[in-house]
Amino acid sequence: MEYKLVREKRKTLIIKILDSGEVLVKSPKKCSNNYINNFVFSKQKWIQEKVALVKQSLLQNKAYFNLESLLIFGKSYKVIDDKKTYKIGDYLIKHSKSNNKSNCIKKFLFTLANNYIIDRCQVLAKKLDLKYKDVKIISSRQKWGSCNSLKQLRFNFRLMCLPQNLIDYVICHELCHIKQLNHSKAFWLLLEELGYKKHIIKNEFKPYAFVLKTL
Repeated sequence: MEYKLVREKRKTLIIKILDSGEVLVKSPKKCSNNYINNFVFSKQKWIQEKVALVKQSLLQNKAYFNLESLLIFGKSYKVIDDKKTYKIGDYLIKHSKSNNKSNCIKKFLFTLANNYIIDRCQVLAKKLDLKYKDVKIISSRQKWGSCNSLKQLRFNFRLMCLPQNLIDYVICHELCHIKQLNHSKAFWLLLEELGYKKHIIKNEFKPYAFVLKTL
């Protein structure tokens, strides 16, 4: 089995499956090649299963990058082009002479986000008894949302690709910044009171990380 070996100052051997599907092994500097090979061999079944999952995910993600498929509220739909409209599930998006496929879908998601997120923000803010200045939908490759010291909330239009429970989390996350404009222990305690555990929610976002790079 092929793998990339990195020797470094550490006490244990670890195996990581990178996003590319490559197998990375980190070992102590003085660990013998024979010991490392035997360790990797003992984990062969686990490695093969993980690599297969990553490669399957890469193939699936390719369809989204090529706009052959689109996620809406966490569900995958094929993008069907009938020359006059793009059909995505129950949604119909009219072709535009001035816009290509990517721009048409992006415009559709912006509209969907403006309708859904702004309304959802009002509902959750009222429930949490928090007040904000305004809400705007933006495009970002780095983050799902933000809140500044002026209590202005900004949300990424790509949130429309996520399941509704994760959209709610992002909204609640930014609303909590109205009370704690940082990521201190006090901030995470606010989110825990709403039922969100940091390590659990972080893992739930992992399958959707590629969405920030699409469109």
